[in-house]
Amino acid sequence: MATVGIALGSGAAKGWAHIGVLNGLAEMGIYPDKVSGCSIGSLVGAAYANDQLDELEHWVRSFSSWDVLGLIDLSWRKGGLIGGDKVFDVIQSRIGDLQIEDLNKPMIAVATDLYSGQEIWFREGDLRHAIRASCSMPGILPPVKVGERWLVDGAVVNPVPVSVSRAMGVDVVIAVDLNGQRRGRMQVLPVDMTCNKPSLEESVKAQEHQDTGFMDLLARGREYVSHLSEKFTKSSRSDPGMLAVMSQSMDILEQRHKRARLMGDPPDICLIPDLGDIGTMEFHRAVEAIAAGELAVKHARHQIEAILSKY
Repeated sequence: MATVGIALGSGAAKGWAHIGVLNGLAEMGIYPDKVSGCSIGSLVGAAYANDQLDELEHWVRSFSSWDVLGLIDLSWRKGGLIGGDKVFDVIQSRIGDLQIEDLNKPMIAVATDLYSGQEIWFREGDLRHAIRASCSMPGILPPVKVGERWLVDGAVVNPVPVSVSRAMGVDVVIAVDLNGQRRGRMQVLPVDMTCNKPSLEESVKAQEHQDTGFMDLLARGREYVSHLSEKFTKSSRSDPGMLAVMSQSMDILEQRHKRARLMGDPPDICLIPDLGDIGTMEFHRAVEAIAAGELAVKHARHQIEAILSKY
């Protein structure tokens, strides 16, 4: 019987698709033995590793736009637009006050040293601390200090942590790339200068956006930053504004970086849920994301069975 590792990639709100992938694998009788997670993948991976995936799924399926707004604590200090305390307090209340080494399955969460660029692997220690560091989107969530290091989102260096799963000594690596369905048009940042106060839709519903190769420096907070800035910036495809140029340039760099990583260290199976129209901050669309994850497993069922049958 093969030892299976699962590498759960970054992707912000698209990350609820990881739940669907794990559910789909369970329907096939496949329960990954070891977990590596980057960013949102570390959160879902922790719930799975502690046998709390059902509880997490029940919670995120109940999300509304108002719930998402309620978890956003704006902060113009400490290196991020969002403080993050609210959401991580709730996550801890759902998963518990745990140590990584005490989880029911081995797990590693990936973060990035902000100054050296070194890839940091959390194998033990406080689970909340590790998840928060792994999810700390530069410029959106503040970096997390661990010892003398300041840590940010693991997606900056390893968006789909296949190499981490390999290092955990598994026979088969199943990777989940949330950003493989790339769209071909430039993101436009619209503006309505007649509005003095953003509506709920403007504040919460992320714009249809271009998929990225990995969610790093600004990608997973792109729509949110755009909403905060759109009252002062106007852009179009023919005359892009500053944020549009930054966003599109990062998209290109991100996609190339992820492709290089996966080409150098390919997984045995790569699942790519179709999540192209789910925006970065649309965490209330969990039902759709979970369904996309389940569908990705169904489409790859024969490939999964063929590879595992070798062991």
